[in-house]
Amino acid sequence: MAQIIAMHSHRGGTGRSSIAANLARLTAAAGHRVALADTDIQSPAAHVLFGIRDLAPRRTLADYLIGRCEVEDAAAPVSGAGSGGELFLVPARAEASGIHEIIAQGYDVGLLREGFDRLIDVLGLDVLLLDTHAGINNETVTAVASAQTLVVVTRSCRLDLTGAGETLEFAAQLGCPRRALVVNMVPPGVPGEAARQRAEAAYGSTARAVLPYAPELACVAGDRLFADAHPDHPLVARLRSVIPSLLHEDHED
Repeated sequence: MAQIIAMHSHRGGTGRSSIAANLARLTAAAGHRVALADTDIQSPAAHVLFGIRDLAPRRTLADYLIGRCEVEDAAAPVSGAGSGGELFLVPARAEASGIHEIIAQGYDVGLLREGFDRLIDVLGLDVLLLDTHAGINNETVTAVASAQTLVVVTRSCRLDLTGAGETLEFAAQLGCPRRALVVNMVPPGVPGEAARQRAEAAYGSTARAVLPYAPELACVAGDRLFADAHPDHPLVARLRSVIPSLLHEDHED
């Protein structure tokens, strides 16, 4: 059965989209058929992280939502998955006109869930990763409600952790059965264990990964995925170690 995994953060700037893109690449490299769908219509980022500067004439999720194409038409294969896996990318939108049309015309939010199911069926997916908008909007609600696993990406700072209660209530109301916590961008000089404990206390959930701030990450964004540019980096190893728990391949807490 295919796994739907929603990536969420209470605030922007946590590195959620970067983690989603690199997890998609690493999961495909492990031999799975994976699609990453960027549902952040307001501020899309996934295509940039894959080094795609111009989406024209590609179709996008926004094109599907306003009736220009089927959702699978927006799923483009990404080269270099290796190990028998395959990776597809569904970008959110190509240009400002996409969001203007959605705002002007609106769309049936049920199309999103239908689109997720169709992507799984048509592409024969093992994993569908959904990158969401920070905070709560219609697309994020649908993505989280559709997922078996919600990955919450947070920093260990007070500003991010104050959103823990709202995030937990949000997930509980939508009935997402599994929650995974990733603590990202731990600053130099801050012990990883202290960052873990602080985040786990706020969210009442085990942190699947504690990721240090990596200056190299900022240097490659928009040119290559970090996992491609630095495959032997300790940060990539930590991301890779998260995959079995997200795919139910290890024991639950």
